[in-house]
Amino acid sequence: MQLIPFTVEMASQLEALFIGKRPVPIRLWAILDGTIQGRILVDRPVQPTLALVQELAEATTYIGGAATPKAVAEAFTLLRQHQEVVVCIWPDDPIGAVLPPAPYYEGMAIDFTDRSPAVDLSQLAAPPSGYHFRKIDAEIAPSLEGFDYYISMFGGIERAIQNTVGYCLMQGERVVSEAVAGPLTRGLAEIGVGTGETYRRQGLATATAARVIQACEAIGYAAFWNASQQNAPSVALAKRLGFQTEQPFKVLAWSALTG
Repeated sequence: MQLIPFTVEMASQLEALFIGKRPVPIRLWAILDGTIQGRILVDRPVQPTLALVQELAEATTYIGGAATPKAVAEAFTLLRQHQEVVVCIWPDDPIGAVLPPAPYYEGMAIDFTDRSPAVDLSQLAAPPSGYHFRKIDAEIAPSLEGFDYYISMFGGIERAIQNTVGYCLMQGERVVSEAVAGPLTRGLAEIGVGTGETYRRQGLATATAARVIQACEAIGYAAFWNASQQNAPSVALAKRLGFQTEQPFKVLAWSALTG
């Protein structure tokens, strides 16, 4: 197995290896489209038969092609020299049989899709009295608690601003909640939201997320939501926003070998 630099020409060869529906597919597509930062490992540089594509911001790793336990173990050892390896698979996915043993983390998460148009975003997105929305731009982004994640994902603040849609809910000059859609990829927009601890359970995250989803749908992107199964507030928020399809999947993680 060998690491290779991303090229548009290689992307088309790699995509052929990733057939079938996968959990959190949006980040795989965004790497192959050259939108977000990724690390690519292949068994051979021309016409590969096995590839591992790793998203750098969260280490989410996708396995495509003819995977064997030996080849995947070798690939994981190489990837773990750089960072941890996180794999998301459906509960009955046969790829589970070729993964290395003893991950340090095993959990469940859910993909939420197919948001119902019957849920009125204009009502949900109305800011409470005393609050207002501000679009996330290069001026405010550095001060936001959660925007470092998107800077890491896209490789810089300018690219992060260009390739996301985000809004803050403000109380005067104070940011109380922030929501970002990104990456925007192949008609989908992955939504993330964060709210200050003292402002939670007041409907502020609902309003902020709804405002971002409104903005995404206005430019032709369908919202995509992902949540850990044990994150009850996020799961409840997804349902409140109108997501109808829930697809649970396994999340497995192997720690980095460095440090």
